[in-house]
Amino acid sequence: MGSAVQERRLRIFLRIFLRILAALAVYLSPNTSAQVRNSASQPNTSNVDALVRDVVHNEIAAQLGDTSLWCYREEQQEDGKPNRTLQVCQTKDGDLERLVAISGRELDHAQRQTEGERLKKLIDHPERLRAKQKKEREDAEQARTLFGSFPEAFRFQCESESGDLITLRFRPNPAFRPATRAAQVFHHMEGTLILDTRQERLVEINGRLTSEVRFGGGLLGHLDRNGTFQVKQKEVADGHWDLVCMSVHMSGRALLFKTIAVSQEQRLLDYRPLPRGTTLQQAADFLMRDFDVHIAETSEKTK
Repeated sequence: MGSAVQERRLRIFLRIFLRILAALAVYLSPNTSAQVRNSASQPNTSNVDALVRDVVHNEIAAQLGDTSLWCYREEQQEDGKPNRTLQVCQTKDGDLERLVAISGRELDHAQRQTEGERLKKLIDHPERLRAKQKKEREDAEQARTLFGSFPEAFRFQCESESGDLITLRFRPNPAFRPATRAAQVFHHMEGTLILDTRQERLVEINGRLTSEVRFGGGLLGHLDRNGTFQVKQKEVADGHWDLVCMSVHMSGRALLFKTIAVSQEQRLLDYRPLPRGTTLQQAADFLMRDFDVHIAETSEKTK
């Protein structure tokens, strides 16, 4: 059980890199405290390279060591598509999500019934979720490799400090030699990191492509200059950090002159823990029951 959940947790946090890089692969390719290094004393922020290495170690260790399950709401804004609000429940066998609103309007009775039927089909055919989980594990492995190379790929400079938070500016390290095509993007990226120095955790990352990223000398495709991304996470429960906001705006071209255009905003909120070992059926029951309770509460408030 733990392995699937751990891979999923890591994927959620590092999703930003996959939005930029794993998507390209499709187009371009032929908290357990024992595992988290966190000293009792304040870290020496004068050595920002060491601080970044500790934070990256802590993020990966914390995600891999986390087998907890959560339910949360996700608000999605994607260019050219209606805004969507989903309720998501994690299980040992995969994530279940239920659409609850489109463009701010809650689903009508027929739409809710359709969502219920879709959930039932997923439970009756778990092999679909297993196939999705397999792809997620592969994505997570790539993401882990990319994020693990972050301290070597960039040079860091302290920009400001406020309480437990420190803001670092990062720029490409000319000496970094990317091991994969995806990692080539690091040579074209700069931005800022906001770190919690007390817990040695990543609070926010903002990045921008400073130049065009060419793949295969431009024959396989490119990413345009000035593409941006932002990721925020926070402690959503005691000792548990998770993604709360993600924004990606990228464009370019890929094989056969196919346009790449990613414009996406996501907010994750209302995190609530679920019992360990929650099954697909239990998660589906929770999604149906919790949403019905929400509808009833909303109706009561509008009277």
